[in-house]
Amino acid sequence: MCRLLATVSARATTIEEVLGDTGLREFSRLSEFHDDGWGAARLDERGDIETRTSITKADADPDFERYTTSDRATEHLLHLRWASAGMGTVARNSHPFRREGYAFMHNGNIAAPRLLDELLDEDSRTGVRGGTDSERFFAYIMQCCRNSSSVEQGIIAAVKDIREAFPGRSLNSFLMHDGSIYVINCHAGAHLDLSAYPERVGHTPWQHDETHYLDLLVSRKEGSIAVASTGMRHGEWEKLPEESIFKLNKEDEAPSIRTIWEG
Repeated sequence: MCRLLATVSARATTIEEVLGDTGLREFSRLSEFHDDGWGAARLDERGDIETRTSITKADADPDFERYTTSDRATEHLLHLRWASAGMGTVARNSHPFRREGYAFMHNGNIAAPRLLDELLDEDSRTGVRGGTDSERFFAYIMQCCRNSSSVEQGIIAAVKDIREAFPGRSLNSFLMHDGSIYVINCHAGAHLDLSAYPERVGHTPWQHDETHYLDLLVSRKEGSIAVASTGMRHGEWEKLPEESIFKLNKEDEAPSIRTIWEG
């Protein structure tokens, strides 16, 4: 389980400028719980996706502070990792994953990786580097995009297939591609389960419970939009409709969010 953040802005900004100093500190503090590293993706000045990952806890890593306060972009992804049991805290398992003009990060536990491997064709399996179900979900989305008439239709097809094959799991994820960020907010039947982590019981941050943990929220400001997992009290956040997929991008340089699918 992890924390996710995406921002889209009319001009190149830092994550701190979008969230504000207090909001960024709140997000950073969530790494006390989600302490298996962090990762980021941004659209650089050439329109290419740049990623970085670390297995160091975000609020203890100077590179995290430097990135969130200094690196500017019109599109950002940010991920705080809490590794699922059996999926090691090693660089190749860190989000976001990047491949062929896409970057992807996920919050959830879908199934044993070998079960998702069965859905992948040879090309998709060849590109997988780590041992997580999340990377395989990403590979399957890309496979569906290659076999569909559009990226949007490919994402929708992948979500439908994975949800049918593995019901009751969180597919919450963000995908960056071609100047847009796609937000998958699908987690019907999933919940926060701490049974395998008894040491964490009683030490959970705000909203880390079965009712709120998997919610995704949106904040709209002049010139920017942010979508985030729960856990931050500061700012004006609205809950996004569940079982839906959204597209974040800039239309006439004004950030927008729209629904592309409702399940």
